[in-house]
Amino acid sequence: MKLKLISCEAITREARLASAKSPHVVDIEFLAFGLHNTPNELRKTIQLKIDECEDQKYDRIILGYGLCSRGTAELVARSIPIVIPRAHDCITFFLGSRARYDEEFRQHPGTYYYSPGWIERKEGEVNQGFIDDAQARSYEEKYEEYAAKYGEDNAKYLIEQEQQWYQHYTRAVFINMNIGDIDGYREFTQQIANTRGWEYSEIDGNPTLIERLMNGDWDSEDFLTVEPGQRIIEAFDAHIIKADV
Repeated sequence: MKLKLISCEAITREARLASAKSPHVVDIEFLAFGLHNTPNELRKTIQLKIDECEDQKYDRIILGYGLCSRGTAELVARSIPIVIPRAHDCITFFLGSRARYDEEFRQHPGTYYYSPGWIERKEGEVNQGFIDDAQARSYEEKYEEYAAKYGEDNAKYLIEQEQQWYQHYTRAVFINMNIGDIDGYREFTQQIANTRGWEYSEIDGNPTLIERLMNGDWDSEDFLTVEPGQRIIEAFDAHIIKADV
């Protein structure tokens, strides 16, 4: 088969490795991690990329996304069927299955997970041993911007509100996918845990779900196939997503 992967860049390393091993021809297009911050823009961008495939004779379009804050809800398959993993987000990809995802979240609530792509593409850069927390730098830049617009007291309040998201977390976990700069990723996650006063842990990742996506092993339990004319909608049950007209 000839497949087109449209994917978040969070799984860049894992997807490239899996596609190299796939028996199928897989053309890959990665989209910016930052689109997750605006699910409506994420949806528009993915739909645009889907529509651009119409004249390229692909057998399937495969998506390297989960539901992702409903960023994939309402996507429509045109003439080419779409295959998407049944997952809330890419953490399921790194853990290998929904069952393990559910077990991890049940046993360890309040955990923030870090994978190679999550670290490289979202939180900061790992380059020749240099660890940089881009999140902290971003808040400094925002503070300066808010202070100029609204004054220092209001700027402090706005930053405090934006930082509340991590007050619900108590644990930072590095998902070791056995790829890339493992020592750098480990050091980065440990630094995050120390800075935020979290417990640090490391668990083994499992690329099985990503490999199955590339290999065409799409059983209906773990993958949704969206036929032409159908759209993806949220299922509000264990299957997460379903197809509708």
